[in-house]
Amino acid sequence: MFIAKIQNGGTQTTAEFSKETLLSDFTEPFSVPMPCGGNHTCGKCKVRAEGALSPLTEAEKRRLTKEEIASGIRMACAASAVGDCTITILQSKQDDRSVMLDGTKKTVAQEGIGIAVDIGTTTIAVYTYQNGERVRAIGEHNKQGAFGADVITRIGVNEPQTLHQTIVSQIDTLFHRAIDQIAVPSEVKRIVVTGNTTMLHFFYGYDPAPLAVSPFRTVSLFDEEQPAAKWFPAYENAVLYLPPCISAYVGADMVCAMEAADFLNGKKTALLADIGTNGEMALVHDGQLVTCSTAAGPALEGACIRQGMPAGAGAIDNVFLNADKTIGYHVIGEEAPQGLCGSGLIRLMALLVELEIVDEMGAINEECGAYESLIDEDDEGLLVRIGDSGIILTQRDIRQIQLAKASICAGILTMLHHCGVSADEAETFYICGGFGSYIDPKAAATIGLIPASLADCVKVLGNAAGTGAADLLSERGRESARSIAKQAHIIELSESPFFMDQYVEQMSFYTE
Repeated sequence: MFIAKIQNGGTQTTAEFSKETLLSDFTEPFSVPMPCGGNHTCGKCKVRAEGALSPLTEAEKRRLTKEEIASGIRMACAASAVGDCTITILQSKQDDRSVMLDGTKKTVAQEGIGIAVDIGTTTIAVYTYQNGERVRAIGEHNKQGAFGADVITRIGVNEPQTLHQTIVSQIDTLFHRAIDQIAVPSEVKRIVVTGNTTMLHFFYGYDPAPLAVSPFRTVSLFDEEQPAAKWFPAYENAVLYLPPCISAYVGADMVCAMEAADFLNGKKTALLADIGTNGEMALVHDGQLVTCSTAAGPALEGACIRQGMPAGAGAIDNVFLNADKTIGYHVIGEEAPQGLCGSGLIRLMALLVELEIVDEMGAINEECGAYESLIDEDDEGLLVRIGDSGIILTQRDIRQIQLAKASICAGILTMLHHCGVSADEAETFYICGGFGSYIDPKAAATIGLIPASLADCVKVLGNAAGTGAADLLSERGRESARSIAKQAHIIELSESPFFMDQYVEQMSFYTE
């Protein structure tokens, strides 16, 4: 038998093994990011390893710098232990303080103890209600993140039961925290669990594989009640409700967000967008409700950006131009900078476009006059350095942002085109979700993430899916959700020539 010593800050544990074993198998109970689901493409799962190890793989040679290789850095998804070794986790547990919990509503028509849950692709939020008043809100990063940053990657892992057990176990633990010193499990009467269609398939235990390939079939669109004890035996007196989904990629979370925004009540023209890994969007115009979803990918949340990271301590969330023409920055938690989160990415891109360091087609401009000192180069090509932070943005990163922002903006424009209305006519543009709620609307308009005229009518809802789910603790709220789902018309963007044309057109960065 061989011994692997695993160290994470001041915590140390050991594991025995008898054959060659991937370093990623030793990272539990610690958290090692793996946005690509172990496909060796993102380079986020870096650990320091010493001892008997497999040779460097080609993926590691591509993703690790010479300095990292010299200091013993390996990719946990690619390197293996072949004998006694020591593995040091470089990133501590994800900062759960960054989980979006705030929302627009705090009182619901409900008696007794109820729990509302929003299963996001990136985070999970849990709300406890007592006689209609919210008494606790807690959240964590979704532990399914170890299987990939986005739903397609997780489905591709082909371990539906493992993903099912992971999410149910995590929610069960969160439930105990959510009602601690408030109630005991047998006192909970109602539970609402919302999420996108794939997350609800994972939660329920359905095979999500049909969701990943055309024609994108669902096992269920839900809108059903079950005894909560089916998943959580201690909650023997509770009824668990799964709200209706609209389609394979417009889920119950979007229905709940529209409920929280009172989206259909008296609005002539309004838009709502949950901008994250999946861009789910809705438009109401003269009583007509249309929805769509576009695969923005994890770029806007930092997952496939070389030095991207979730919003939390150490993340750069804002940038600005200093008087000496260097880039200044703000770091969450006032700590040493570790990377760029989504809001920092959008502001950085807007600054680079405004200064013409990045041109309209997304290329880094080596001849940008007074700002040439900000540009550098490495083995992968040109890059921009963010002041003295040690954090960079590469040309490849910019291309990833281009793809994501083009899909979001093209989706919005397609809905407007479908209803024969312009962006100028929108009364309100609701933005929700953990990433979307921190977007600077002006910066988003500068890079073409949203149509320019929408920047002036933005209303941020926070975690609208979670607060909308709380409304569904009452029967009246459930009827409203059913009505929303029934009225919604889906625009299949993959079948829309207009979307395809706009997707190409919106690749450019606006420089006016």
